[in-house]
Amino acid sequence: MKKIIDKLQILGIFSITQTVFQIGTVMIMAVSALAGQNIAPAPESASLPISFVILGTLLGLIPASRIMKWKGSKFGLLTGTVIGILGAALISYAMYEKNFILFSVAHLLYGFHQAFIQYLRFVAMESVPTHDRASALSWILIAGIPAAFLGPLAGLYGKELFPNSLYLGCYLILIFNLCLQFFFILFLPTPNKEITNTNLTNNDLSPRTSVRPFSYHIQNFGLWVSILATAFSFGIMAMLMSALPVAMKSHGHEMHASTLVLQWHILGMYIPSFFSGQLVRKMTAPYLILLGIFVMALESFAALQGTDFLPFATALILLGIGWNFMYVGGTNLLVEQYHPSEKNSIQAVNDTIVYSFAILSTYSAGYLENKIGWLSLNLVSIPFLVIMAALVVFFIQKNGKKPKLI
Repeated sequence: MKKIIDKLQILGIFSITQTVFQIGTVMIMAVSALAGQNIAPAPESASLPISFVILGTLLGLIPASRIMKWKGSKFGLLTGTVIGILGAALISYAMYEKNFILFSVAHLLYGFHQAFIQYLRFVAMESVPTHDRASALSWILIAGIPAAFLGPLAGLYGKELFPNSLYLGCYLILIFNLCLQFFFILFLPTPNKEITNTNLTNNDLSPRTSVRPFSYHIQNFGLWVSILATAFSFGIMAMLMSALPVAMKSHGHEMHASTLVLQWHILGMYIPSFFSGQLVRKMTAPYLILLGIFVMALESFAALQGTDFLPFATALILLGIGWNFMYVGGTNLLVEQYHPSEKNSIQAVNDTIVYSFAILSTYSAGYLENKIGWLSLNLVSIPFLVIMAALVVFFIQKNGKKPKLI
């Protein structure tokens, strides 16, 4: 009983920390384009701050991994949070001064901060024994459920907190939120050697704490399957999620309708986390990825049923569920591919590729929706899903992976 209570305490603090982080991230995504529109020299520049957030995250992944390897995970998470506080303070000052260039560049710092906190899921998985890894990831993803509601609520409350400077209050709330994040990180457990050693699954090299050459990882087919599963799921989701508001508007839907669809989409992303951890243990990670691919394909079918509210909502809910299964399966497969001494470099490579796909997908979403339309846009994902399914099936056959009996 004591072990169960201790595990719940560990996973609980990780989940709360992730919730606080995601509240800020959701608020940034909901508010910054609108705030930028108020001070941007041209309307088409309004989304530039969001682009800087994504770019900052991408640029910060490798430095974040180096710092965490050098000084430890908790030091890295605290360092990232301090950078986020500085970024939010600079954003607030730029909003007050109505300086759009400084406002945009300051979002780069917030993105850099996100690069550090992206590793929180790996720290959580490394803080529990091997058989609890999937549960740890599920607890991290569940944090997105309250954030889906509290993030927009914080933005709505902060918008007119200072009537003479719209949206300034949002970023002051963000500073407070980041200070809470710093406080909770102080209480995060540090993975110990005993737990870390039990998380090793590769037994082709002794001692297990040694670092294998990078050429080994390049030739490791399982590593590429795990990375591409996460990257494709993120890329497809980012493309369709970014295009949704424009697509719904072009088909006569009001903004409140697209907001409601996005909220259901976010719930679809995170509610499966209540049981996806159990699915990993029962099915194994490769089979969960295949299930996610199947659900993603159903999303395309649902989207093709029309442009009324129901097809949009159904498609985006399925998109969220499919992303969750592919993401959870890909992440659990990833941690099986490296030794603890290799984790920082492999995790950095993984996140760099994933965010590169996300940036490419986000930037292409608006162009593709404008050129080929929403219905055709949903067919763009099919070739990627077919390729991913073929890779996973080959991996299963090569490694003799079989799902456990439920």
